Amino acid sequence: MPPKKEERKPLEPIFQEIPLFYEYIDYSNEQMEQLNEYLNYFKPELGAMMKNNIFDNMELLCQTIRIAIHPSFIKPNQIIDLNDFDENTKFRNPEEFDGDLIPQMIQIHSIKIDLYTLKLLDYCAGISGLTTIKLSNNGLTSRQYQYLAAIINNPENKIKKLFIDWQEVDESFLQQVQQIEFLTLRTCQLTNKQIQSLTLDVQNLKCLDLYDNRLSREALNLIGKMLGQNSSLEFLGLAKNGIQSFDDLEGITENIGRFQMSQEEQEEYKAKEKERDAIIERNKKVKKKGTEELVPFLEPIQKIDNNWYLVKNSKLWLINLSMNQIDDQSRDAIEKFLLQTDENFQLVLMNNRFDNQKALQKSKKKFGKKLVL
Repeated sequence: MPPKKEERKPLEPIFQEIPLFYEYIDYSNEQMEQLNEYLNYFKPELGAMMKNNIFDNMELLCQTIRIAIHPSFIKPNQIIDLNDFDENTKFRNPEEFDGDLIPQMIQIHSIKIDLYTLKLLDYCAGISGLTTIKLSNNGLTSRQYQYLAAIINNPENKIKKLFIDWQEVDESFLQQVQQIEFLTLRTCQLTNKQIQSLTLDVQNLKCLDLYDNRLSREALNLIGKMLGQNSSLEFLGLAKNGIQSFDDLEGITENIGRFQMSQEEQEEYKAKEKERDAIIERNKKVKKKGTEELVPFLEPIQKIDNNWYLVKNSKLWLINLSMNQIDDQSRDAIEKFLLQTDENFQLVLMNNRFDNQKALQKSKKKFGKKLVL
């Protein structure tokens, strides 16, 4: 006789009734374990009911469990602009908008966020098509950062953009953001140790905005070291960091642009290139996927007027240094840096401490769009 099929329990709520209003609750470990067991057991039933919309899914999960939904996940009402009304076209029912545009971003501003909400967000972020999370002034705790890291690193989720602003950041969390491509940490009072954790193992980062963190020269050098090991960055935001001189950025600028190679450096590069190509060929013959050798990355080289140049961080097209303390004494260093960068590169120096406007405009005329003042 075949084994008797297990009878499924009916989908019942955890709590008795839904509170009228959301209230922050510091859930215990026991309550979190209860929620985990509930979500795991009823995954088939809940998965069948969910849509590709984060607001609908969070509402569904909260109603099913019977907890008040976090205010940031209440579905926004349809906004109708009467100025755009076409008498030949009827207004559509809000439900008809389902599937038109999948909301890919959630923003939680100046409201604490509980662990139940973070767990539910992790549970439905993937099926909801969520790609961006914006957190500002939430007073996040170490436990909440642990759950946020789980959301980012869950292979079923596709979170690529993360904004964390106006709050302290857990150092261990900064070691777990390798999957993020777009990261802002604005006004977070970042320390040298936190910058070290952030830049230790960068893999996919394309945009990094560190506005208003009063970064030290040591922190700037750590960012420069990151650039020496990673060439995916496209935008670097260092506005309002109290940078006194362009020389403080030497660790960064020495890893951006074209650098003429000596004969010895050319020969060393060719040897590395040959070794890399050999690894690529060997990997083509590997039968078992996942056992390939790691292919070393080489920066591209460029020949100009019979000289070879190593091109570092060719994807980096903008550095924002606005609202710092850089003055006229840095003009020569700025021009030297811009001469080594690509024509499409831009350096933003708005609202610094330049007094010699005549010299400044001369530099602007020389470099055009590359220099934004």
